[in-house]
Amino acid sequence: MAGHGVAVRSRHRTQGRDLRRADRLGDRAAGVEPAAGRDGRGVGWITLEENAAALSLAADALGSNIDRPPLDATGPVEVRHAAVAFNSMQARIRHHVQERTQMLAAITHDLQTPVTRLRLRIEQVTDERLRVMLASDLAGIQAMSQEGLELARSMESSEPMQTLDLDSLLDSVCADAEELGQKVTLKGRVGAPVRGRPVALRRCLTNLVDNAVKYGEAAEVTATRSGNKAVISVRDRGPGIPEEFLEAVFEPFRRVETSRSRETGGTGIGLTIARAIAERHGGTLTLRNHPEGGLEAVLQLPIGR
Repeated sequence: MAGHGVAVRSRHRTQGRDLRRADRLGDRAAGVEPAAGRDGRGVGWITLEENAAALSLAADALGSNIDRPPLDATGPVEVRHAAVAFNSMQARIRHHVQERTQMLAAITHDLQTPVTRLRLRIEQVTDERLRVMLASDLAGIQAMSQEGLELARSMESSEPMQTLDLDSLLDSVCADAEELGQKVTLKGRVGAPVRGRPVALRRCLTNLVDNAVKYGEAAEVTATRSGNKAVISVRDRGPGIPEEFLEAVFEPFRRVETSRSRETGGTGIGLTIARAIAERHGGTLTLRNHPEGGLEAVLQLPIGR
């Protein structure tokens, strides 16, 4: 009888282990993994779907903030490995962007000496027409190198995010433009704060207003709120641009028609910088030909982000 009791208990223990193993296999098949405790042992259950969602959100946020905090390398082994790989990728991208910005800054700085020498030598040219042409070309070189650096900086900024009154920022940008003699009007209000970098957003808005004034004689700025987004539109009174080039003009130094030439000022990089800043704030910047004429830039930014 004693031997029979031992056999029964052994069979029960085996059956219990089989049931627990079946439970674990069933959970894994359903996409569930044990959560790691302080001692590394499973103390609960957490879905792989939740971990995948967290990783997806981090990847999306990385596009607008390369300096975001790294992911916590906790949870199941697979999730920890994914988090470590993601953090390593973020560090490499940040290093690459910083290295590129530093390289452009060094080139721009080193160009100043030969450019200064050229400017002095141009003054010695006796042919006035030739002297004016050379000075214009030299100014173009300076502007392109400087704005190339500005483009790199717009994609990598150490300026901290803070809560901003977008309406006050718009008032200030438009007032500054009017002081410079530009034709600018502002109507509407967002009526809600946004999270952003004030210097970068000012640059974005200023570029849009300047672009409208240069190529369309005036800038009509409208501020509204649509759901959880602040919508800023800047419309000019120019001829607009062909539909097939509405995206192409966001490429650096890209020009699509002779009326939008360097003679009007700038190097064709203002819209590129403006979009880069918008995207770093989790927003969008698009262009469209207004039904009543003129080109309209539409900036959308998340509210309260």
